[in-house]
Amino acid sequence: MMLSKLLFVIQLCTLWWGILPATNATYIPKGGYPGGKGGGGGKGGHSAQPNFTFDEMWKMQTKFWDAFMYPNNVAEAKSINSSLLAPNVLGRVDVTRTFDGPELNTEYLFGLFATLALNPGATTLLGYPVSYEIVHFAASQNIASASTIIMFNLTSVARLVPIEIDTWNMWNAQGQVVEYDATFRWFQFFFDNFLGLAMPLLGTTTPQQTITILQPLIATGICRTHTEYCTGENQQYDNATDCFNFLSAKTRFGTAYELGRDTLLCRMVHENMIPYRPEVHCPHIGPSGGGMCVDDTTYSQKVLEPYFTHAPFVPYGYASKNATIAAM
Repeated sequence: MMLSKLLFVIQLCTLWWGILPATNATYIPKGGYPGGKGGGGGKGGHSAQPNFTFDEMWKMQTKFWDAFMYPNNVAEAKSINSSLLAPNVLGRVDVTRTFDGPELNTEYLFGLFATLALNPGATTLLGYPVSYEIVHFAASQNIASASTIIMFNLTSVARLVPIEIDTWNMWNAQGQVVEYDATFRWFQFFFDNFLGLAMPLLGTTTPQQTITILQPLIATGICRTHTEYCTGENQQYDNATDCFNFLSAKTRFGTAYELGRDTLLCRMVHENMIPYRPEVHCPHIGPSGGGMCVDDTTYSQKVLEPYFTHAPFVPYGYASKNATIAAM
């Protein structure tokens, strides 16, 4: 009786949301589990999931964070592609977007912060990482969940500020990250704190006054980058004045969760990748947003996006039988 009621509720939810396929098929990752070897591992004869020890995953986690720190991230950014990342890596960051492939992820995970470190005079809300401590860590098979407190050097306000990042990482058999899901905990609090730190430096008394002064300063920096790197077919604005007018007056500043939407803050993020591949990243700071700085999702679509299609972030045998849910 209880099982029948549960199935009935699931079907109702399926019809109500209108996004989940009505299926009871067992979830099987495409091509088996990432990096798996053999065909007889696990239930049903699927490819075996990599099965690392706890110590091995701790070392892989710290190896990644070591490379993420400045100045190590400068060398990692130049490596293109980072050997820490699988050829089919999928990554998601809650305050920005999803990132497919090793080249794009090398640029965003390492290149972004390396550029910030090498340009300490830029006006930006971002900083570069200098040290870290893993404060929570749990791992099983090839999946680890961790909370890491990272000290960021915010050169715009001359402060070292801690930011906690919660991560889910999945490694393939070669010890490369094949999927990651990162959340910047308390980022709205960080955002408000940054504005508070900037107030005495800018002579303002309210957050809105601070944003009003920051917007043209950040826009000027982005337009300077556009003038230097976005030339020829990569040009997004007619001239520096056109660029400044659009970013300072026609683009909203944005808030903590909008670093992947049609905002100045999103373009502030993507500006830092332009030196690596102007043909890819110049459109992201342009009027169209280039598919990265756009308002193309609702809240529900963001939460329910079935992005992690390689394998679910649960030990083998425990994933939802609904492939859409398993990929969330």
